[in-house]
Amino acid sequence: MMFNFKRWFTLFSLAALTLLAACGGQPAPGGDNNDSSEANNAAAKRTFSIGTGTSTGTYFPVGVGIAKAIGSGTNFELNAESTGGSIQNLQLLNNGELDLAMSASNTAFAAYNGEEPFEQPMTNLRAIAALYPEVFQFVVRKDSGIEKLEDLAGKKVAMGSPGSGTERTGRLILEAHGLTYNDFKPEFISFSDAVTGMKDKTVDAAVVGAGIPTAALVDAAASMDIKLLPLDSEKFEAFVASDPYFITVTIPGGTYEGVDEDVVSGASPALLIVKEDMDEEIVYEMTKALFENLDKVKEAHAVANNISLESAIEGVSIPFHPGAAKYYQEQNLQVPTP
Repeated sequence: MMFNFKRWFTLFSLAALTLLAACGGQPAPGGDNNDSSEANNAAAKRTFSIGTGTSTGTYFPVGVGIAKAIGSGTNFELNAESTGGSIQNLQLLNNGELDLAMSASNTAFAAYNGEEPFEQPMTNLRAIAALYPEVFQFVVRKDSGIEKLEDLAGKKVAMGSPGSGTERTGRLILEAHGLTYNDFKPEFISFSDAVTGMKDKTVDAAVVGAGIPTAALVDAAASMDIKLLPLDSEKFEAFVASDPYFITVTIPGGTYEGVDEDVVSGASPALLIVKEDMDEEIVYEMTKALFENLDKVKEAHAVANNISLESAIEGVSIPFHPGAAKYYQEQNLQVPTP
């Protein structure tokens, strides 16, 4: 029997086409496959994590906005993770469990230099940018009879979540006013739990370190009459002299419902931080994308209106990452050395 090559080739071609269709493949013009291209793009995306804070503070919404801003201008995907705040963020970053972290500048300074509560210096920390003033607010019910910080003696005071910069700095400010944990009962709880406690009168006061207006205090002012306690100017000046990355600020009247007068308080810039070993080009691209897409951050929280290219290099307590410094130098900004 004679072998029919033409008939064999036809049958082979039909079988091959049937198999290709069954596998979902279709030839594309020029040999390209759109589905494959999209898959390759997805595979090329690099994912990073950013440590923020509790959901009722300012770090979390701002961190979500930063993730969107950087994601819009790069092929990176950032996941904003809710944490206890500055101290925990820096510990997780140092341990390699986060890629980026938000922290108050004065807390980052303590970590970099190995000051309490950090047992060893974290000299691998590097700044991307200063973001906005993180204001320390001491809030009480208006009917509490508490008029000044010294009146907190013997009271229950919510100091913030464990592992937060709020707890550390709030404690230091109170110590500057002559109060230690032996003088009042500290409660280590979140901003939202503190507000609930004030509503239920199981907590007398709360320390809230965050950008203003802070969501938890907006909620508090909407459901009860609150008051912000001013700092003693003379005592606070002595504290600022010992902490160069802390400044005196004024919380404008009207920031919260029913709080009509200006209140003197203190603040430290919130920083965006990475580790020294993060690739220079990646940090450059992140920094560039952040400032070219700031509208994404401003949509997330009003405090982001304080973020600007000019203020990004002010009040930074640790060295800048070379990738961030490269971007600022391109913008004709002189990066300071802490």
